Amino acid sequence: MTGLPPVAPSVLADVLDDLPPRLRTRVDAALARAADWVVTVDGDQASAPLDDETTVTWRLSGGVLTASDALTCSCLLAPRCLHRGVAVAAAPTADPVSVEAPREAPAEILAEDVTEDVTDAERTAATALWSAGATVLRAGASGSGTVVRAELLRAVHRARVVGLHRAAASGLRVAAALTAARTSDPSFDRAELTEDLLDLLLLCHDLRTGTAAPALLRGTARREYRPVGSLRLYGLCTEAVVAGTGHAGVVTHLVDESGVLWSVPAILPGGAERVATAANGPVAIGESGLTHRALGRSGLLLSGGTASPDHRLGAGRKVRAVAARGVGWHEAPAVSLWQEPLPDQVSRAFAAHTLPDSHRPAGADLLFLDAEVLGAAGPALRVATDDTPLDLTGEDDRTRENLRVLATATGARLRVIARLLPHHPGTAVALAVQGDALTLPSAMNGTVDLALDRLQRSHVPTGEARELLPRRPPEQRVPPPLHPLRNLVHRIALAGRPVATATSADRDTGALTANGLATTASVLATLTATTHARHRDAFGRTTDDHTDDFPRAWLTAALHLRAFTTATARQAWRSHTEA
Repeated sequence: MTGLPPVAPSVLADVLDDLPPRLRTRVDAALARAADWVVTVDGDQASAPLDDETTVTWRLSGGVLTASDALTCSCLLAPRCLHRGVAVAAAPTADPVSVEAPREAPAEILAEDVTEDVTDAERTAATALWSAGATVLRAGASGSGTVVRAELLRAVHRARVVGLHRAAASGLRVAAALTAARTSDPSFDRAELTEDLLDLLLLCHDLRTGTAAPALLRGTARREYRPVGSLRLYGLCTEAVVAGTGHAGVVTHLVDESGVLWSVPAILPGGAERVATAANGPVAIGESGLTHRALGRSGLLLSGGTASPDHRLGAGRKVRAVAARGVGWHEAPAVSLWQEPLPDQVSRAFAAHTLPDSHRPAGADLLFLDAEVLGAAGPALRVATDDTPLDLTGEDDRTRENLRVLATATGARLRVIARLLPHHPGTAVALAVQGDALTLPSAMNGTVDLALDRLQRSHVPTGEARELLPRRPPEQRVPPPLHPLRNLVHRIALAGRPVATATSADRDTGALTANGLATTASVLATLTATTHARHRDAFGRTTDDHTDDFPRAWLTAALHLRAFTTATARQAWRSHTEA
């Protein structure tokens, strides 16, 4: 007995096309029926008996419904029946990669040359995806039912077919957010929906206009790997990863002899319970015999290696790797990472956040800190590096427990690897520490992976925890003057264009202009004007607006909001580190 089988993005639209209009409008109201269905999977076939005379049957490919005709129903109205519509509308959407590539397929492919210019087929697919995203924007998450989501998924499929993988992935995130909003899923976040819609429309806009490099806009279905030859690598630490996509595991960070960072991931489907499995599992590169936890404390000799543009190492059949000696963080080549001034590290980390994940260099958003322990600041550990106070936090219970233990080592000197939190100036997520003052078991080789290891009181110098006043975190990422624009952008994403037609922005635009934010005022005024604009036919009747004026104005406003917020956060970090 299991839940509904996942469906490929295009299947929902194809099934809804088979329904007559009167049933298509009833799908949303009937979704709750699927909760009572008992689905039994037997190999590549699944079935759900609904009553004595009606059974819904799925023919699956790799556990996924990949075609509309592979879904059948035994009722008299089939295939134009509501049962088939509910079966696909209530089901999760499958990752396109999992539909087209079996799980045992190689984890990497060698990169191939791609056409530099955007093709007509790509531009057509981007236009279709733009139109679907604009429809979502006009209706908002609360008004985007199954039909709107189906059209979005159809456009996602078209984008995927012509190779627009980044845009397709953005469309899938928006579709997932719409489902979460309609089902009152507690994981739904209005700010994340806004960011996903912004990414989707911006990618489509740039593809249609040729604004940025096409190769960067296209993305890849799977990570591209190129030969990198032989490398001598030294382990730095192993980081636990728990993603909101239903995957978890670890990433081991390494440095080569020239000081360049590399990473080896082991990410598996599942939750936080997968972290320990991945950490203690073998490294899938060559036959070194090392686990990820061991690799983070030792080294690797690599020959015939491959890596993606973000310096993620590949595990191809021709790759050879053997275990080698590691180095401490005070030894070359690792020591060079701690010689970069903190302001330069912060600038590098902010620059990394402007790149897509597939092109963000490994460790580009990491901070390498020489720090003195000051004490505990609420749940954080406060340290000082170059006379700059920083708060180190943890994303999991184990890390927070270890930070509380370290807080008793007041005055001790530590070397820390942490990840920058862009919108929380003076705060970073601690990943690992080393320090001469720590008395660690020999097996730990002087390094504490804060999410994986457990520090004991006996491991740190005897002392008392010094309680410091916690730094007050920013209440909101958006600076107060931008709140009117932020509120309107987010409200439109949630409730659509109608929510903005009942408001006037004259007072807010006047206040922004008086405060010297004339550009922000102009952006807000333009967005408000497009929400109020009405189109009429030859008889004076109001018609639906299908022009690009409104979605383009919203995109401009959301992009202005993102750029302003990021610049403000960068300046706050610069002021904090250079004070």
